[in-house]
Amino acid sequence: SSRAAGELAPMAIVSDEALDAHLFKKTPDTKRGIPEAIFIENVEALCKTRKSTDVVSRLQELHTKYQYMQSSIAAQRASLKVKQPDIAAALETVNHLIAKRDSAPDAEAEYTYQLAENIWAKASATQTTCVCLWLGANVMLEYTLEEASELLTLNENNATTLLASLNDDMAFLRDQITTTEVNIARAHNLGVKLRAAEKEAETKATPSAPPKSFAPAARPVSDDRGMLAGTDYKWKQDQEEVEVWVPVPEGANKSEVKVTILAESLKVEHAGKVVLQGQLAAKCSPNGSTWTMGSGRVELSLEKAEASQWPSLFEVEEA
Repeated sequence: SSRAAGELAPMAIVSDEALDAHLFKKTPDTKRGIPEAIFIENVEALCKTRKSTDVVSRLQELHTKYQYMQSSIAAQRASLKVKQPDIAAALETVNHLIAKRDSAPDAEAEYTYQLAENIWAKASATQTTCVCLWLGANVMLEYTLEEASELLTLNENNATTLLASLNDDMAFLRDQITTTEVNIARAHNLGVKLRAAEKEAETKATPSAPPKSFAPAARPVSDDRGMLAGTDYKWKQDQEEVEVWVPVPEGANKSEVKVTILAESLKVEHAGKVVLQGQLAAKCSPNGSTWTMGSGRVELSLEKAEASQWPSLFEVEEA
């Protein structure tokens, strides 16, 4: 296969051009149309004219597309690694026939071939000047030995070149994914910080009244929804978003934490153990929701499906 046959279509990205200019840039054709992620030096400046949630959402979309391209390239690379030994074996066979023909043109040669699984047989054959190569798609063509050797050599070289290119592209993609994940975490943390500052300002402005947007966390009870008794967490909300803080052991790594955000439920696990789970009191938007690791806790930001106040974080079972 040639490089052209293995090309991926450039990743289509349609969004706010002004925002996109800060998040990624186009790369030369040698990178198969994979945009290069830009590390956001000043997140605060980027979020001055737009919501941090919009930046996070755009970055998550970019991250998803990077992951899709990564899986596509991995599939191409795996397929190529299977084909390479077949091409090499066919080329070796053709070169052997050429050597036999040149050394003894009129002599018969004895060959051992596989008749069936675990069954081999011997056969004598006169020297030949032609071979048939299987091209795929139910197509087989006859070539002279020289033509077959030339074609197989070209295919082997193209496969080696394409495999090296795929390895380079895979390494490049991993770098872009890492950069995008760092940008997502920084933009999310800024959003949490800004919302906390807003709530603090509201509290100072009205010290006599408790902030309506804050709802103390009631400990969930064990019920048929699987909510864990004794789980300690905190949460608060505004008209568009819910923030949840779930404690985890000090020193916990992000790789040990699994968060599942669905439209009507939430689940947080650490080291395979569920630390928080339940049916949400109202629907959220998973695509606009994010989470990150803080100091000894998991910080979640749930985007509400509808702008309204939630009576509680989880559904409360009536007595």
